[in-house]
Amino acid sequence: MSKGKKRIIILFLLSLITLILITYHHNRRPSALFRILSYPYDVLNNFTLNVTMTFRELRGTFEENKSLRKELTAALTEKQRYAEMVQENKRLKELLSLKEHLPNYVTTAKVIGRGYDRLLHTMILDKGKNSGIKKDMSVITPKGLVGKIYAIKDNSSEVLLLKDPSFSVAVRLQNSRHEGVISGVGKRYCILKYVPPEEDVEKGEVAVTSGLDGIFPPGLLVGVVSSVRKEGIDFFQDIKVLPFQSDAKIEEVVILSK
Repeated sequence: MSKGKKRIIILFLLSLITLILITYHHNRRPSALFRILSYPYDVLNNFTLNVTMTFRELRGTFEENKSLRKELTAALTEKQRYAEMVQENKRLKELLSLKEHLPNYVTTAKVIGRGYDRLLHTMILDKGKNSGIKKDMSVITPKGLVGKIYAIKDNSSEVLLLKDPSFSVAVRLQNSRHEGVISGVGKRYCILKYVPPEEDVEKGEVAVTSGLDGIFPPGLLVGVVSSVRKEGIDFFQDIKVLPFQSDAKIEEVVILSK
């Protein structure tokens, strides 16, 4: 008889004996021999059971973690949306307060884009002719002057910003009462023109519209004097004015008639 056949017979006999012992001791207290013979099976069975339970627990934990992440993302999104609504409500209240104090109020509009002409500094509003907006009307925020209406369509309009080099507005300094014209230079600051060198202008003075240009109503906040230079000039002082309203942070505006 070959070795292979002998191994098969031995394995069969061992299996048979194990089966007989298991059957015999099924309803009786296990003997020492039975415990020895069944020990590998018990170890394997416990290992398989533990692995199965661990896998199920890990899967449950993964699903729970996935659900919690989804809920957290939804909560954060809702929180951000709520914060944005609070900020928008605050801005609209400020705009409505302007409406109550300005007799030449026309309408409130939202900024929906920047101008398409690279040679001009403009922004686009979501209202136009159909809302009563006309060319050269003043555009402001609660902080101050933004610019004036430059071009109009039925349901949109374009604002020429204070920083544009082609923009100008007649102003008066609140403290010294000196008059001049503020013009844009394409940068964050503007320049105050036509103030003679003998006039005393101090840094920190506030400039408001004078109304002498026939376009902008008087008394609108424009900016604050950031620097004054008299040395090395021939006719007028070199005065820089920093606008109160940065055009990079505008979301809603108020339109005023002349």
